[in-house]
Amino acid sequence: MTSPSNPRADRLRAMLAGEGLAAVVLSHPHDVRYATGYHSVLERWGQMEPVAAAIVYADPAKPLTLVIPEANLGIVAVLNRQEERCTFGEVRTFEMLNFCEVSRYIDPDRKGGQLAQDAMALSGAIAGECQSDIVAAIASALVDHGMAGKAIGFDEPRVSEKLRSRLKHEYSDALDFMIRVRVVKTGEELARYRKVGRIADAIIAHAGSLLHEGADWSDVQARICDFMVRHEVIPVDEGAMLFGGAYEQDDFIPDLFRTQGNRALRRGDIVILETQGIHDGFWVDINRTAVIGEPSAEYRRQHDILRDAFLMMVEQLRPGVSTASLPQIGYEHLKSKGVATPEKLLVVAHGIGLMPLEIPLPYPSAGLAGVKEGFVLEEDMLISLDSLYFGAKLGPCHMENVYAITNDGPESMYQAPLELIVAQAADRAMAQPAGAV
Repeated sequence: MTSPSNPRADRLRAMLAGEGLAAVVLSHPHDVRYATGYHSVLERWGQMEPVAAAIVYADPAKPLTLVIPEANLGIVAVLNRQEERCTFGEVRTFEMLNFCEVSRYIDPDRKGGQLAQDAMALSGAIAGECQSDIVAAIASALVDHGMAGKAIGFDEPRVSEKLRSRLKHEYSDALDFMIRVRVVKTGEELARYRKVGRIADAIIAHAGSLLHEGADWSDVQARICDFMVRHEVIPVDEGAMLFGGAYEQDDFIPDLFRTQGNRALRRGDIVILETQGIHDGFWVDINRTAVIGEPSAEYRRQHDILRDAFLMMVEQLRPGVSTASLPQIGYEHLKSKGVATPEKLLVVAHGIGLMPLEIPLPYPSAGLAGVKEGFVLEEDMLISLDSLYFGAKLGPCHMENVYAITNDGPESMYQAPLELIVAQAADRAMAQPAGAV
């Protein structure tokens, strides 16, 4: 049985030959979702042990295999209710605790609905018997498709080790390989991220509207979280934003990785709004800078210089350009304009998608290599350009956008202006009509 059309799996399959691999076994939730579209709430539990897997074979005649608990056929039906979001050529099933066992018993007092019918319609895709656990189900598929003794990539070495006695395969670590696969997006993924961009614009606009002198920082974050959830975005955590917060009772530190807030915003406070969350599996990562009350002319000038440096770097986001060249462009512009300590400019260009940082370099990529070595941009990469000046006497400025890399120049996924957000001071807020923020 051949697999339905799936551009992501096609890209993965095409790249297997270059790695000398006959197949890749994926059990990390991001990789399973990439290859098949399958995901469930179980992955959010953060279990160390995988609860689903996918097998992609280099041979296009072999089916894309989805490995899930038998009882989760209903989840596949839900994912595909309106459109085919979860694709596969065959399904291999396994027991999850005794949940699947219990679900097989027919309740005489419950009539089967449409979901039950849709789940049963998928039964024809099931190959083999339901196995005792996920490793047994993977082993059954690999043996049936002639993978014994073959070179196989794994994104989880424990799965490989459990299969060794039965499969006698040649192990290959597929973690770095999967990042290289995922960092270049398919047309379908780019279309989905354009929708993410529209939501990100709405989030940052809402975040800016909540700021005013006297606003409680913790309340601002909670209200941003609420807005995100109502727009089908899962916040990065209970605070929704990466930067800003209180350390001591009287402090508000805008460029500190977020701590809890415990004081009201004051005139002159700088607020870095980096709202992070997940919509449709893709990360929202947009960043703008706000100030409470009218900023000084010096600070506005500093922000505008940083914006201009940012746009100069954006212009270089084209295929064939190394991300390692970007920080120097920003540094030289700040230096030429007399900005104090331009060395305090942090510039990071990174892929984004199922993870907020997708850097196609060998592990560990999140060290200095991610910036100093960088990586060469390719067409259809999604790149987040993050520019943070940690300030001096005037304070920090920060902005971040996501761009699709094209031969005609970068396509911005976000349309929110890069300008400084000026929030209301108390006297202006009091002059607003009742109910306005």
